[in-house]
Amino acid sequence: MILLALVALAACQTLPAVIPGAAGGAFDVRYDAAQQSIGEVDARARTYCNGGADFISGETRFDGFAYRTYRCVGSS
Repeated sequence: MILLALVALAACQTLPAVIPGAAGGAFDVRYDAAQQSIGEVDARARTYCNGGADFISGETRFDGFAYRTYRCVGSS
């Protein structure tokens, strides 16, 4: 029941959505691969960083959304 509520809540967010708190100062951007292009996701990451963002990795997770992990340029 709780998992269903979390999935419903996540679906309400505007995509692409930034998910802060990944390991090592990185963050994830969640998006719908059928609706958003990689260029839109990269642009969202750069906006979040107020400049440059380095792409680290990408994957599709259990919730069916795609995720790309980034780190702001200059972050360690």
